[in-house]
Amino acid sequence: MLTLLSFVFFTALVGFITWRLTRHDNHDSSAGYFLAGRSLTGGFIAGSLLLTNLSTEQLVGLNGDAYRDGICVMAWEVVAAVSLVILALFYLPRYLKSGIATVPQFLENRFDHGTRNITTLIFLVAYAGILLPIILFTGARGVSGMLQLGELTGIQDEFTLIALTVWLIGTIGSIYAIWGGLRTVAVSDTLNGFGLLVGGLLIAYFGLTAVNPEGPVAGLQTLREAAPEKFNSIGGPDQSVPFFTLFSGVLLLNLFYWTTNQQIIQRTFGAKNLAEGQKGVLLAGSLKVLAPMILVLPGLVAFHQYGRVETEDGAYAVKDKTTDAPAVVVSSEAGKEILHGSEARELLKVTTDADVLAFAEQTVHDSVGKELAIEKVLPVGVVIVEDENGEHVYLDELPEEQLDRVIPPRNADKSYGRLVQDVLPDYLVGFFAAAVIGAILSSFNSALNSTATLFSLGVYQGMLRPNASETEVIRSGKIFGTVIAVVTMLVAPMLLGQDSIFGYLQKMNGLYFIPIFSVMLVGMLSKRVPALAAKVTLIASFFAICLGYFTTPGDAFVSSIHTFHFLGLVFAGSVALMLVIGAVKPRETPWEQQYSGDVDLTPWPLAKPMGIGLMLFVAFIYAYFADFSIITGN
Repeated sequence: MLTLLSFVFFTALVGFITWRLTRHDNHDSSAGYFLAGRSLTGGFIAGSLLLTNLSTEQLVGLNGDAYRDGICVMAWEVVAAVSLVILALFYLPRYLKSGIATVPQFLENRFDHGTRNITTLIFLVAYAGILLPIILFTGARGVSGMLQLGELTGIQDEFTLIALTVWLIGTIGSIYAIWGGLRTVAVSDTLNGFGLLVGGLLIAYFGLTAVNPEGPVAGLQTLREAAPEKFNSIGGPDQSVPFFTLFSGVLLLNLFYWTTNQQIIQRTFGAKNLAEGQKGVLLAGSLKVLAPMILVLPGLVAFHQYGRVETEDGAYAVKDKTTDAPAVVVSSEAGKEILHGSEARELLKVTTDADVLAFAEQTVHDSVGKELAIEKVLPVGVVIVEDENGEHVYLDELPEEQLDRVIPPRNADKSYGRLVQDVLPDYLVGFFAAAVIGAILSSFNSALNSTATLFSLGVYQGMLRPNASETEVIRSGKIFGTVIAVVTMLVAPMLLGQDSIFGYLQKMNGLYFIPIFSVMLVGMLSKRVPALAAKVTLIASFFAICLGYFTTPGDAFVSSIHTFHFLGLVFAGSVALMLVIGAVKPRETPWEQQYSGDVDLTPWPLAKPMGIGLMLFVAFIYAYFADFSIITGN
């Protein structure tokens, strides 16, 4: 009850303060509703940038990846600082010079109206079909675990519980985004950001203290001694972020996300002036370098608590666990694989769990006729670990309390909610759950506000009714935002079953990140590349990625080189295609960007020194934790 009361109190407090600070705002004009009246200062920009990014796909997903792979996954946070430096020094001055409200508007200025239309539609489909459902799903999963909503409500079916939580979060977030405008989003982001920062640091503190009662420093040392392989900034070829992908897909996805993604950079368009915008962006970059304390370290603590099993022979890392249904261990030339539940029944061509346990044949054939050897049938309650030789060891007599604590790597996304519940006092669990809800709402309402902005200015005013009044434009955004919110809340629960939500998000993001980023970059750096090149590249690169993701030959090729390297190849091909078209059929006159006069473009004097310092600090972090033996094999 104390958990629930503290949750309600903090949530209500943020809502009240946000209302007090924004109740006199002008939401009747496009600039007021979509750009916060161009009044945002550095602090609000930094807070909103961070909290829009720091949602549960990071808290749950990235900590889950750290649980599996260690600190190499910090790439998504630390490399972001480099992208934010590039935004502050290169992109932001150009965006503010044009006085735009959306990224497609810039592409219209650089290329033509058709390029803007294509980009707008890509953003809308991606936000509605990929980003918004993932935000709600990960949010619902994280909150239901922290607040133990299953026990509180008596709902045991996971899908039903997730669906109800999704609708609760989605409804509240929609009210913020649709009726409040960008400034309401930015103010609530900053308030929730403070709560999330404090709560995240408390998770790390109490978690490390749980590992070693002597304190956080001793706890960190215990983690490093127990699992030194988890503290390597260099990702191996079998991990989620192999080292060399930092220079291909990981870098490109980061650059798009922080420099071209409407959901993120819309608050920088509302900057009071360039100097305030640069202050906010670089402050956000400084904090991103420290973000692994909140987004990676708890995953390492959770692995120590739930991903290892202590036996008389020593401690073993958990490989898998049978929970709700029997499993089968099969082997082939590719190695061993453990199939659970419906996958096991489908392979064995049986209908019940009892049939799985009674299965006596030694070989089976999979769906493509490949022969697999049945090595072992496992009942419920078995933990699978690996010995020093990499061989499976099956532990089937663990005490129930120890068995319940084990979280296998395939369920790593559940580890963060469990850790919060286990290490925080009850009154702080409610406080932190409220901050997490705030983070979820922040990402959701920011994406929803951006979606409404793109539709209102890009589709409604840009395609359907060019002469619409500002009142009609704003109303169209509110109606469209409501429709998208409802669709998203219907789709989100269907993500139940994805192994790595964060990995799935990054993979799907490539569908639109790479086409738009390549067109934007070439458009800024080249004055002669024509609109034809932009339109051809947007369509061609999108379909190239679809072929790689969703066709059998393409999937085989992508798997052979890694998804992020594939995205790097598509990017290189996209840039080359635009330059070739530009050489064959260039613009008649070179493009010259016009100054709108809407924003003071005097830069912040400390922008360049701070940017250089940030990039050097990123290099230091990687060097400090680097062990290249994981990729050299030595």
